[in-house]
Amino acid sequence: MDRTDALVVLCVLLLVSAFSGGIGYLALTIGESPGSDDPSVVETDADETINTIHEAGITGENVSIGVLDVTSFDIEYPLLQNRIVAANEFGSGASAVDGGDSHGTSVAATIARTAPDAELYLATFETPDDYEAGLEWLITRDVDVVVAPVADAGTLGGGSSQLAQSTTKATERGVVVVAPAGNLGTGHWSGNYSPDGTGTHTFESGSLNKVTGAPGRAEFHLSWEDPDEEYLLELHRINDGGSISRVAQSLPREHGNTPSERLTARLDADNYALAVSGPKRETGTRLRIASATHSLTDNRPSGSIAAPADAPGVISVGAIDSTSDEVEPYSSRGPTTDGRLGVYVVASGSQPTRISPSFEGTSAAAAYVGGIAALVVDASPTLEPNEVRWTITSTAEPVDGIDVETGHGRVDPREAVLAADSSFESE
Repeated sequence: MDRTDALVVLCVLLLVSAFSGGIGYLALTIGESPGSDDPSVVETDADETINTIHEAGITGENVSIGVLDVTSFDIEYPLLQNRIVAANEFGSGASAVDGGDSHGTSVAATIARTAPDAELYLATFETPDDYEAGLEWLITRDVDVVVAPVADAGTLGGGSSQLAQSTTKATERGVVVVAPAGNLGTGHWSGNYSPDGTGTHTFESGSLNKVTGAPGRAEFHLSWEDPDEEYLLELHRINDGGSISRVAQSLPREHGNTPSERLTARLDADNYALAVSGPKRETGTRLRIASATHSLTDNRPSGSIAAPADAPGVISVGAIDSTSDEVEPYSSRGPTTDGRLGVYVVASGSQPTRISPSFEGTSAAAAYVGGIAALVVDASPTLEPNEVRWTITSTAEPVDGIDVETGHGRVDPREAVLAADSSFESE
């Protein structure tokens, strides 16, 4: 019996529902914080600082913004009407305008609220190849800014994945790209493979890494460095009395250039834990487990940055609490595996585009910063992408110095626009 057959039998016998994510094999982590609801979106006003910039005549006019998401858009949403120039879909079943998903619509609405006169190009995708095609479509439409509100949990965070490489190429072709750091902060672990002699990895707490979170859909990714090695992610139920039973195991991801496995399941209120199996010998290979749906008891937030935010040249955005300026626990952190900062700025992880709860997560923060990038381009149209990135990062308000959690600090739209156009202050 091969692994696929074994998994089917296992899931049927134990009544655990393992299923695909509905967005293709790439299984991207869209930017909602764990446990958020899915209500319809509503129109709200921009914040006071943004309104001041608008009143000075800087509204994103003559700037075009592309949104490249795994979810569709509601083109009838009031903030988006008369703003959308074109929409396209890349991949089978990836309809861009099929009535709208709250995530894609909220991203576009946040951008439109921040840069109300910018033109919007909307696109959906499924696989890394589709993502590349979507980027190419946006580049040929001569967009100034691309917001990619996705985070691939099945990458290693070093800028080497297909998503990251294609994104860096886009910045080199003159496009400003903004991406969320990811919502993997509490659901991330990385370390070197260390088996117990039976081919089961040993975490600090033993062979199992306990899972916490609400019942419902769960998704976990396991990735590693060496493509010649094989590892497997297993989900175990912790039964009354302390015994354990395996209820699901991962399957190889079929897209992308990073060796990785993906496990999806629907969890009830029981206790669960993850285990990693691999070679019986100690390989020293770096492993990474990541989930945006659930937290790990043995978690390591450091290095939880995800593609495409780990791509060189991207404006990567983390999320902070707007009241306390504390980094949101779910917000992914740097550094990248090649030693870069990872997170470059942070913004509020709660944007007022929904009824209840608000639009939350690093995608919300990235959408806001994407709108600010459009205002900077409006204020100084000749800026190159690296100059726009520097303008936004260098004017950010430090939270706790420059670090891998908050980057250069909280984005400051007024100071960013002022740096781009010194006449702004007197207008």
